[in-house]
Amino acid sequence: MSDIIYPTIDLFVYDLKSSLNATDEENRQLEDYFRSKLPENTKLVDPDIEIEYLELLPNQKTIDFTNKNRNLEGYYYPVRLNDTYGLQIDCSIDNLTEPQPVDSFAILKEEIESKLQGKPATIGQTWMLSGCLAENSENSPQKIAKFCYHLFLENANFEQDLQGKGSFFEGEIFELSQYKPDQEINLNIIIIIYPNLENMEKAANLYKDWLGLFYYKHKILFAYTQSRFIKKNLVKYYRKTEENKKHFNKNKKLSTDKKLEEVEKIVETYTIDLPKLNFQKQILDINLINYKTRLEIIRNKILESDGLEFLKKFSELSEQKYIVQIEKDYENMELGLRLLESNINIIRSHIEAETAKRDRNFQNIVTLVGTGTALMSLIDDEGKKCKAITEVIPNPFIVKLCDDSLIKFIAFPIIMIFMLGCIGLGMKAVLAKFS
Repeated sequence: MSDIIYPTIDLFVYDLKSSLNATDEENRQLEDYFRSKLPENTKLVDPDIEIEYLELLPNQKTIDFTNKNRNLEGYYYPVRLNDTYGLQIDCSIDNLTEPQPVDSFAILKEEIESKLQGKPATIGQTWMLSGCLAENSENSPQKIAKFCYHLFLENANFEQDLQGKGSFFEGEIFELSQYKPDQEINLNIIIIIYPNLENMEKAANLYKDWLGLFYYKHKILFAYTQSRFIKKNLVKYYRKTEENKKHFNKNKKLSTDKKLEEVEKIVETYTIDLPKLNFQKQILDINLINYKTRLEIIRNKILESDGLEFLKKFSELSEQKYIVQIEKDYENMELGLRLLESNINIIRSHIEAETAKRDRNFQNIVTLVGTGTALMSLIDDEGKKCKAITEVIPNPFIVKLCDDSLIKFIAFPIIMIFMLGCIGLGMKAVLAKFS
């Protein structure tokens, strides 16, 4: 169906420029990754300064490209937004008068993807499809939007993924999204069908505003996604500590110092990662404020004051779900930290108790042998002890035993050491009780 005049796709891509804990080499790799999405030998002007918005091609602004075989034209527009690289890639059918089939958007999408060489955005990206409805078209803007959405997802559910629609420069605008952080899915598509080229040209003046609005949105989603990974790791650390505790309870006779060291390392990592959860919440807070501000700027520039009211749903979702969820996770994980510290104290107490028990057993053995040996040494003299016993207890059996050299010189001294040692232990216990 040839219903669209001047079909155009603008892809807004956002990549990390630097990361808080990254090394200089890692930050250079991030920069190289972004540069690889631009034409070869592109020279960017990117001074090492903090700045909210910086055009990286200050003289020429954009890098134009054409594809004469497919009758396409477009441009690259790279910028820096604080600690993030932003890139707008615009591509359109080079024909301002003749209606084009709607599936021309598939050609434009393919051309843009070839420019990116299969390199996904590290933060997020938004596709914006736009064009003018032909005068003789029998299809509604929503039907065209639904067809366009299926060009991106064959089994897409337009009604389910439709986040909202409104009016924009007397045309119709639709937003469709899929966001599943656990599956690393973040698809955001804006479709705008204008009534004429004049309004489409006026709307093109808002590209910079869209670039900023989508940036704040993807920073919010990126922060929330990171918070899910952090929480997942914290839960893993907690479960690992619980497993170590159960292992200790079942194997108290095994070496426990190493097990305690393992638990302490896990808790140390947990303690380091926990503040990162709150840090992502702060990032979300800041970008949510900026998102609201930028949306208000756009709304003040368009003809319809309430045409983009549906875009406020995202800020409401961020406040009511994303921020609340991170706050609740932080509270729960903070409680988990206290429980982990309690587990360490329990394990440490068990270890100290086991160590003290082993020490007491060893000391008792030393006392037993030492006391018995010391006392035996006082009366020991070439088997005379056994003879002395037979004089006290003139039993024929004992006398016979004492005549045996093995009994007299080995067995008897050992027995006497044990007996006298027990007496020493008893005296030690009595003295300890009254001390």
